[in-house]
Amino acid sequence: MKTLLQSKRGGADPITIKSIAQGKNIKMLTRGAGAQFIMSIPHGAINFAVLDLVRNRMSNFAMKSTWASEKAENSQAFGPALDFLSSAIATICCSVISTPQMMVVDNIMAGTYSNFPNALIGLSKDKGILGFYGGWWPGLVGKIPSYALTWTLFQQLKTSQLRMMDRPPKDIENSFMGCVASATAVCIMIPMDTIKTRLVTQMNYPDLVPYKGIIDCAKRIAQEEGMKTFYRGLAPRLISVVPMIGIQFGVYEFMKRSMISESEEAYE
Repeated sequence: MKTLLQSKRGGADPITIKSIAQGKNIKMLTRGAGAQFIMSIPHGAINFAVLDLVRNRMSNFAMKSTWASEKAENSQAFGPALDFLSSAIATICCSVISTPQMMVVDNIMAGTYSNFPNALIGLSKDKGILGFYGGWWPGLVGKIPSYALTWTLFQQLKTSQLRMMDRPPKDIENSFMGCVASATAVCIMIPMDTIKTRLVTQMNYPDLVPYKGIIDCAKRIAQEEGMKTFYRGLAPRLISVVPMIGIQFGVYEFMKRSMISESEEAYE
């Protein structure tokens, strides 16, 4: 639903949540679900693995470095900066998988291709494997601040919870804090997400003048369709992303705690 609302260009017939959320459109609303599921598994695994690895390495470096240790003691922003940077690095590493995932899923959802196999064939037809990375830059520009902001806010909420409650957060509390962090990040980053969707799906409008890039796309949307267009997909984005991130972070913290516990028991 979010992709349909965002990708609809100004000259096309108006489209609203009410017009999409009808019984006859159930099949249309499930487009891309299979591709999303198949490609989300390796993406999520790599993201959290790289995230933990980078964060631990950076923390170890900070403990050994005199300069970093002084910064950590004297600046409250040092910890959040490490969280932001580690998430940004993880996002860049994951873009190897996340960019093809975005190109395939967004184009299926927008109706450019009818299914997963057709999307694979269509995207690779002219440029080969590079066809799957056509939206790499706008995707990365949107994902780095969005993912990094979500992760940083989540870590800061955990720190605040520990300070106030004087105990580690429970699983349900981790999920709730994940929801709050993701909702905040979505509201801030939705304009960039709209730009990314327009650039990735513009092949669906061959008769219209194509966008030249991120800046051109932003200017033309603002001038031709108004600022509210940037927030057209906000509601469905919140509905889909907030519970997903809440569950994801809650399960992640539970699994990490369980594996650490099992590892410690194995050494004893």
